[in-house]
Order: sequence, then structure tokens, then C-alpha cells
Amino acid sequence: MAELNHQGDQTQRRPIRRAVKLVKSKCIHSNTSIGQAWQGYTDSIGNLMVSPPVKVEGKEYPLGRILIGSCFYPSKEGRDMSKALRDFLYAQRVQAPVELLSDWLMVGHMDEFMCFIPTQDKSEGEKGFRLLLASPSSCYRLFEEKQKEGYGDMALFEEVWEDQLLSNGREANTINQLLADENMRKQNDYGEKCINLNRDILKKELGLVERDIIDIPQLFCLEQLTNVPSSEQTGKFFERPYFPDLLQMIVMGKNLGIPKPFGPQIKGTCCLEEKIYQLLEPLGFKCTFIDDFDCYLTEIGDFCACANIRQVPFAFKWWRMVPEPQA
Repeated sequence: MAELNHQGDQTQRRPIRRAVKLVKSKCIHSNTSIGQAWQGYTDSIGNLMVSPPVKVEGKEYPLGRILIGSCFYPSKEGRDMSKALRDFLYAQRVQAPVELLSDWLMVGHMDEFMCFIPTQDKSEGEKGFRLLLASPSSCYRLFEEKQKEGYGDMALFEEVWEDQLLSNGREANTINQLLADENMRKQNDYGEKCINLNRDILKKELGLVERDIIDIPQLFCLEQLTNVPSSEQTGKFFERPYFPDLLQMIVMGKNLGIPKPFGPQIKGTCCLEEKIYQLLEPLGFKCTFIDDFDCYLTEIGDFCACANIRQVPFAFKWWRMVPEPQA
């Protein structure tokens, strides 16, 4: 059970979006140095998550485990959570933190490639939730299927205004063009490797198996940091969603608010939306796709960046949890 608090109606294109963009931009980029600005990103809530309750190798975590996005390969350009926040989270011990690789993403947030949804299935071997992971290979397979069915000339972003595409550096490419773009495929191979690294960590640290994971079709592309002066560019490229990020959904019980991907229209239906329906509706979820292209993709985010969900607390009383003694 959950309640949504949101900032404005995101289902229609309205002038208020420009004001939200301006406020959001000023709030996020008020720091003067690139290091400080991007430190603020990695300390943000999108880079700090908690898993559902899990049992791992006989050890129970009734309050779940803290998930932290990190940089596994320290360098001058690397971005990590601040030491003060990390030390605070590790000192808590009850939710034993797990670190994941998120520095490969432009914003550096885990919620761009993963999220959890509740299934209420507590039968033997079931966790009561599913982990959703972004999957470029799943997206390519979907587009290859549509190409074989004769829909290779159908384009992405047909419903998006031309100025919106221009401001995001996007083009209304067809399925044929995307599949023929070897550079784009290499960029997504890189993203897939990063996601698979995290997949292995999550399976080990949360006690998951493959049936607990659902692959969500999502493409990425490599770009330099945006919203920073050219003099402060590092020369390093980061991945950002190529179309609105399907993983940055809001979860309200069995209702999912999902960024509208504007995929190729097959017989009047977006094939990406149709795939999501096929994956999630059998589990009892109602999927609603929300147009947040201009307001949030342009500013490197999605609808979840402007929404707060009031979650029902865990049934387990946190104050009764006694952490294990430190070694």
C-alpha cells in the first residue's frame, strides 16, 4: 500500500514544466566546482536504496539491506558517496550495506538500472518481490523480433516534438537504423557489462536466483557530462538512458507509474509498452505510462524525481532489532 504525492500533472505537456526545469536545475547545480556538484548527486536518494526483507545463507535481514551506489575503480574522475554518509550507514549494521557499481551512469544513481516490485507471493522458494534490471540485450532482441516481423521502418519518438528531440540530442531513428548502429550497440554492451556485474552482486548478497529477476528492455548511450561548463569537462563519457528510463518507475502497491518510452508504434501500440505489459501484468500489476520526456529526460531524470511515495512500514519493529557484535 502506498500513497503518491506529486508535483503537477505530468501526463500532458504544460508550461509549468519549464518552471520546474529551471528550479530543478538551479537547486542541483548551485555548487561552483564539478567535484562538489557531482558529490551531491552520489549522496542523493536515488543512489541510496533498501532491499525488501531477505534471508541470505541462513541469515535474516527483516529490514532489508542498504544498497549504496559506488565507484569500484577509484580515480581522479571517480564519484563515490561521501565518507561521512557511508560511515553513518555502515555504523548502523542492522541493514548491512551492499555496494553496487553506479559510477558508469551520468547521474550515478542505482535507480537508473534497478528497482524492486512487491509480488505478495510467499510460497516456498518465493521472495515476495521481484528485482527489475535494465537490459539492453532484451531491448535489442525485442527490436530484432519486430524487424523480422516486417516493422523495421517504424521509428522511436514519433510522438515527441522535434525541439524536444533536438534538446536531448535524439533523432527519430527507425528500428533498422538502431540495429545497424554498431557504435550504439557497443555503448550498450558496455552498459550491459556494468549491469551484469551488479546482477551477480545482488544475487549473492540478497540470496536471489534468476527467477527472482525480470529483465526490462532499456537502451543507454554514452555522453559527456551535461549542465557543466566545457572548461570543466573531464573528457570521460558516462551512460544515460537513450529513451525515458523504464526502471525509474514509481511503485504504489500493484500500481506502477512508468516513464513513457515513446518506442516504435506497432499497429498503434508502443512495442516497449506492450513488452512491459507482458512482463508485469501477469504478476497482477497495473501499468500506467507517464509522459515525462521534456521535463525530466531533458534534465537527466524521470518522473520518480518529482514524486514521493508514502510506504507502509515493515511489519518488523525496527527497535527490536539487535545488531550483531562487531568483530
